[in-house]
Amino acid sequence: MAQFILVLASAAIRKPAWILIDEPELNLHPSLQLDFLTTLGDYASEGVLFATHSIGLARAGSERIYSVRKVTEGQSEVVQFDNTLRLAEFLGELSFSGYRELGFNKILLVEGSTEIKTIQQLLRLYQKDHQVVLLPLGGSQMIHGSRDGELEEIKRISSDIFAVIDSERSQANEPLSPQRQAFVDLCRRVGIKCHILERRATENYFTVRAIKAAFKGETYQALEPYEKLGSATRSWGKSENWRIAREMKREELDETDLGQFLSSL
Repeated sequence: MAQFILVLASAAIRKPAWILIDEPELNLHPSLQLDFLTTLGDYASEGVLFATHSIGLARAGSERIYSVRKVTEGQSEVVQFDNTLRLAEFLGELSFSGYRELGFNKILLVEGSTEIKTIQQLLRLYQKDHQVVLLPLGGSQMIHGSRDGELEEIKRISSDIFAVIDSERSQANEPLSPQRQAFVDLCRRVGIKCHILERRATENYFTVRAIKAAFKGETYQALEPYEKLGSATRSWGKSENWRIAREMKREELDETDLGQFLSSL
């Protein structure tokens, strides 16, 4: 514990642009590893680079993953890691059995890797962040109607599985894309409760207060319910969503469909 206190204290005092850390998972239970990385990231204005032997942690906590292979003494090869995987394998890499020992009893499928840290922060508002294991769907890579085999696989691991996906609507009551509707239909067939956001995406639920608190900028504004993030006058990257989610208050979400869904888990 003393090591982690020193690391966090050092980061808080220095407030660096980047934090580089080797094997942040050492001596930490799997359920706390992502918490530690997220807390570190809060002190870095640009981000965190970490080296790890835990593929599950890399997939859960990173926007970009690279593998490093030693070629000869003093020479290594770095290549982009292939993120295509089966959800059941991912649960194994995250040591799901260890999570269950500490009271984690639900699995929530989310859009992608950037949503893991964002939804983790929002679940914390409802005291559910240590009850729900988050798995990324990889966006359009998996959000379609041809993944019945994989969904059935994870149903054998846990019967308490939920999903939440963006609607990607550009206006109210607009039909879902065929691929997303097929995924919703598939979830219904295999017994997974899938919630489709009423608004366009997760970032459309952020309040102007939380956005300004996260970026310390008065020029930022909240998105309209169906406004695309990239079209905003002053936008931010989706990888920064978790910083805003960290500033959200429960009462700002309670009356929305997203807040009610998270509360029901």
